[in-house]
Amino acid sequence: MRLLTTMLAALFVVGCQTAPPDYRVLTERLDSGVEVTPGELREAFLDAGDLPARMERLSDLEQQALAIIEDEPLKLGSIGTAILDTYYGSLTGHYVLARFYHHVATEDAAELHDAWVQRIADDMTSNGDGSADRPLPAVTPVEAQMFAASRGGDVVGSIYQSNDVAPFSLLLQVRQPEGALTALHFDLSGLFESMRTEFAPESDAGEPPGDHEFTPFTLIGFLAKQNDTAAQAAIGAFLATQNRLDDAANWLRAASRTGNLLANSLLARIYWEQARTASDDALREQAMDQVMENYLHAIALGSADAMYALGVLYLNGHYGDENKVSGVPLLKQADALGHGDAGLFLAHLHYTGEVVDKDLAAARDYYARAADQGNEFARRSYARFLLDRDAGQAADPRAVAWLTEQAEAGDAESMLLLGNLHARGIGTRVSTRRAVRWFKEAVKAAPEDASIVNEVAWTLTVSSRDALRRARYARDIMDRMMTANEAARQRPEYLDTWAATYAATGDFERAVTLQEEAVNVAQAADYDEVLDILQKHLGEFQAGRTLSEDVP
Repeated sequence: MRLLTTMLAALFVVGCQTAPPDYRVLTERLDSGVEVTPGELREAFLDAGDLPARMERLSDLEQQALAIIEDEPLKLGSIGTAILDTYYGSLTGHYVLARFYHHVATEDAAELHDAWVQRIADDMTSNGDGSADRPLPAVTPVEAQMFAASRGGDVVGSIYQSNDVAPFSLLLQVRQPEGALTALHFDLSGLFESMRTEFAPESDAGEPPGDHEFTPFTLIGFLAKQNDTAAQAAIGAFLATQNRLDDAANWLRAASRTGNLLANSLLARIYWEQARTASDDALREQAMDQVMENYLHAIALGSADAMYALGVLYLNGHYGDENKVSGVPLLKQADALGHGDAGLFLAHLHYTGEVVDKDLAAARDYYARAADQGNEFARRSYARFLLDRDAGQAADPRAVAWLTEQAEAGDAESMLLLGNLHARGIGTRVSTRRAVRWFKEAVKAAPEDASIVNEVAWTLTVSSRDALRRARYARDIMDRMMTANEAARQRPEYLDTWAATYAATGDFERAVTLQEEAVNVAQAADYDEVLDILQKHLGEFQAGRTLSEDVP
């Protein structure tokens, strides 16, 4: 009995210690000079029994502050005080009061609120990093915007979202004084729960309020009717996924009037779809004009994505072949803002000499910069560029490090390229053992990827370096792939490799049969550009000779 009494007492103590404090109690502690953290205030506020009423008042006051913060700083004092009376942990309230006291040169008071802004922001960043997977906690959408403002940013795009991490969240596109736009995600689950409680339908006695009818999209619809630009953009984006393009465009145009670049970018995509399916040239030209107009609006707000998208449209000839070159400066603008795909495209243009003069040094710089920014495709493309014997490029050890990072994450093509780099000693010492190991790892990681299996098998079959050849292994992986993949059997280059593996293992009869199949497939598909080489290989196999090339 004594033991049971002790255990119950301990459980009671633990329960009391872990129960969230009452918001009123916390504010009384603040008034008496006791330290209270922003996280404690936020938790208690969101747990308050009268949260819907408090949240409604808080949201209304913060919207008023947002509307006058730039033009009427003298009015911020009363509004900021009212915000903090409602919720003392509001970053918005402290931010606008700091602005007010700085304006009236009351620096001691300003410093107090500046310190609270920093404390609240630090608490937010300790609970998230602003990514989609770890959004920053915010009580209201305005608080999210004020967080960005407190860091010197200017919000130029916004849209509400819902996912497994947060049932209701806000994505902001933020422009800093210098550099590219940054995306910040905020968890607004507290606002959603408050609204769900307020709008939940009446239930029978003894049953919890029904919540199945109040979804994040219900809240988005409610906010959209209040001219919330993030909500309007969210509805437009949803309607676009339902192929209700005209309705989507109406909502997005409303959102774009307040300078929401996400709405402009979505509108540009909708008009592009309309241009792509237009029934006549006049309609197509009209839609393409709208594509350009909306991308230019987004570009004016600093969107590197819009720069890249419009640049690609120019380079692909959608505004006329004579205007293709206009896409190059747009890509350069995006690349300067750290847009990896823009740098990759510029690398390709300078590598091939398309639209611009061929410039391998410039291509190398663009490839390396995009790769250094973490663009996985750029890293693989840079490795192939370094492997190109005709390009004659010096080695770059970073390529091996980048590909190793991707290979360790399971990327099969990076494994294949590491095999090539080790076989050639590009950026690392020559190692046949490591090369073969990476080749086999690539096949193991992607046994159904016909292009990877084919490239590994070709290299290990026809390499002029005898130490690198593994003809029996190459034949085995081609057997498995070609017998299981009917689409691969219709590719003459894969049949060519398959035949070569049989020749390399001494079965020339089977090699000839497969090579004849390769020739027939190429002829049926009018692949005239490969017929000569296929027929040449057929002659080698008929003469009992194997293939040998300087690969990789």
